[in-house]
Amino acid sequence: MRPDDDALAATAAGTAGVPIDMESLGRDFGPVRALAEMSMSVRPGEIVALLGPSGSGKSTLLRICAGLEAPTSGRLLFAGVDQAGLAPHQRDVALVFQHYALYPHLSALDNLTLALRYGRRMSRSAAVARARETLEMLGIGALADRRPAQMSGGQRQRVAIGRALARRARVVLLDEPMSGLDAKLRVELRVEIVALLRRLGSTALFVTHDQSEAMAVGDRVAVLNGGRLEQLGTPDEIYDRPATRFVATFVGSPPMTVLDGALTEGMLRGPGFAVAAPAGAAAVGVRPEGLELAPAAAGSPGGAPAAPGAPPAARLDGSLRIAGNVVVSERLGAERVVYVQTAAGAVAVRVSARQTDVAGTPDATRAGAPVTLTAPATALAFFTGDGALIGVD
Repeated sequence: MRPDDDALAATAAGTAGVPIDMESLGRDFGPVRALAEMSMSVRPGEIVALLGPSGSGKSTLLRICAGLEAPTSGRLLFAGVDQAGLAPHQRDVALVFQHYALYPHLSALDNLTLALRYGRRMSRSAAVARARETLEMLGIGALADRRPAQMSGGQRQRVAIGRALARRARVVLLDEPMSGLDAKLRVELRVEIVALLRRLGSTALFVTHDQSEAMAVGDRVAVLNGGRLEQLGTPDEIYDRPATRFVATFVGSPPMTVLDGALTEGMLRGPGFAVAAPAGAAAVGVRPEGLELAPAAAGSPGGAPAAPGAPPAARLDGSLRIAGNVVVSERLGAERVVYVQTAAGAVAVRVSARQTDVAGTPDATRAGAPVTLTAPATALAFFTGDGALIGVD
């Protein structure tokens, strides 16, 4: 006997937004360790973006949550219930893949309706009503009767997303759902996805290698590297206070510049710079917007690159100062990113694009111009030799 629509609505509402707990999850593929000691908790109704380079373990973690892979070690719990041994259809999860995986012979409406009738055991009338509602919410109600071949890539992906979200599953898993779309469409679609997930109250894991996408979509962002969790935090925490050197140099466009040095008598010294540093420091980092760029004044201390072998002067106020020459200046809308080659390596600094005159010198951002970069102590981050941020609680 088929349950009535009211019962189905109550069931769907009651299962949405469950907590997810990962306890020391590990996954080995022969000698290859894809995941190692992955521990993380996701709150009910929260969207967590899984960010990392290729091979970091993002998709493996998603497949474990979906029941498509079994962990080698550890536990996965939905609402406190261990998911070990449960098949994908028993977990009440909805998946959205990079590839649309739509039935080519069915219309958009029928693709959604089929998923609801067999996945949720809804009556045809109820399934059609919810399918139409979902298509309307995604702005493609007018495409209900079109087959996939009659749609653009963005429209097909909207249908694929709608098919997953229409089920009102308690957990929604999205594996790089927009990687094949153009930049403008990606921005539009991610706004729609987040709005719909918020409306439904679903708990969601969103896999991406695009950091701007992760920072826009996630309530929190989990940064993975080599199968390990480097940091879990809000987008602001990830950017402003990266827990590791990897996070600092992976997140940001351009990312944080990190300069290596040797610590002696409270000073971290490297090629062309010396800065006061805490115990254990092996490197200093600064975001592009934390630096100020000025034309080098001939003969002034630190104004021009130091002679080979000459020790850099220490800054009594704890600020960083390093000299170099402009390599290239890149216009990015209202801002300009200037790349400067220093004795310690390339450094990126962000300035206003309207700043055509820097300290009275119109040519300060032209290629080859000698410049000096400075950053106050408050803009600096220090890392240990093993890459941990110094000062993280």
